[in-house]
Amino acid sequence: MKLFPKKSYVGVDLGSFRIKVVQVEAEAGGGRVIRAAGCPTPPNTIRDGLVLDVAAVASALKDVLKEGRITATNATVAAAGGTVFVRPVAFPKVPEAAIRKSIRLEATRYIPGTAVDSYIECEILGDLEDNRMNVLIVAASKEVVESRMAVCEAAGLTVEVVDLEAFAMYRSLIEVDPTVSVQEETIALVDIGASMTSVSVIHQGVFVVNRTVPHGGRLLTDALKAYFKLEDADAEAGKSQLDARDLLSDHVVKENPPLRVVQPHLDDLVREVRRSLNYFQSQQLEGTPGARKVNRIVLAGGGAKLLGLAEYMEKKLGLPIACAGIYAAKQFSALGETADSGLDMAVAAGLAIHGSIRRAA
Repeated sequence: MKLFPKKSYVGVDLGSFRIKVVQVEAEAGGGRVIRAAGCPTPPNTIRDGLVLDVAAVASALKDVLKEGRITATNATVAAAGGTVFVRPVAFPKVPEAAIRKSIRLEATRYIPGTAVDSYIECEILGDLEDNRMNVLIVAASKEVVESRMAVCEAAGLTVEVVDLEAFAMYRSLIEVDPTVSVQEETIALVDIGASMTSVSVIHQGVFVVNRTVPHGGRLLTDALKAYFKLEDADAEAGKSQLDARDLLSDHVVKENPPLRVVQPHLDDLVREVRRSLNYFQSQQLEGTPGARKVNRIVLAGGGAKLLGLAEYMEKKLGLPIACAGIYAAKQFSALGETADSGLDMAVAAGLAIHGSIRRAA
């Protein structure tokens, strides 16, 4: 099976701050981004993954597809937000048909919403001790999924695949990287968006933790805006001049008021990531083979563009941390010359790949 068949799909990433679209085409040794575009999301139209104004977001998406000269008409979109649930659960060993028949009832013990209001899927991952098996339960709010599909369809796209943002990012940054041995590592993937941060732990190729916390890059912008009484554009420009590595020096922090303003919010983010890692340590299923320690952390998303953030978090958490964009490991060739590593395009690229893989399978 070719990873990138000739026909390409458009991956549509509907963020609360920006809309991003990517179209990928086959190329020797990987994939080529033939189209990539983005635009600001209309204000107050997406909250916690839910599209509140389908018409406004669809209009913006239609414009960005046109401006980006996207030729694909088949789309892959992702669910996101606090209603998305991913967790491995121990079940008695029974035939797969029996699991699928009872999964909606069983899932009500774990998912944040009700089974009636959620799309629920499962995958058997393997056997555990004591005649049990490891089953991955995935659930997402129907309201969130359907609002995102409605946006794409109103913009003239046919949605063939609905994925999860965390899965898409893992696919584009980790899974297609030939230098990574996914079966031997435990990786924490931290996607820092504008209003939310998703923390996922992938143990030997399996998602074992997926948390969404209401903490994103916009908090830093708002803090600078409020303290210094700035406009949005000036606060964003000021944030782009900061270097989080300077927070490691008490002397520099005292001499830099903007750093003092953002430090509490960065430390809150560090605490949430640490909490997720601790949860992973405590919630690993008994009988699961392999190590229970995170080997490294990968940062991505628009919020990860803050200069020096990886180094600051690495010092605080005591783990190797790197920022990764879709162009960093050369799995993708960029559309023309670009100095951008593609940090905020990972979800859209992973969605485009998923559409292609599904067609080729």
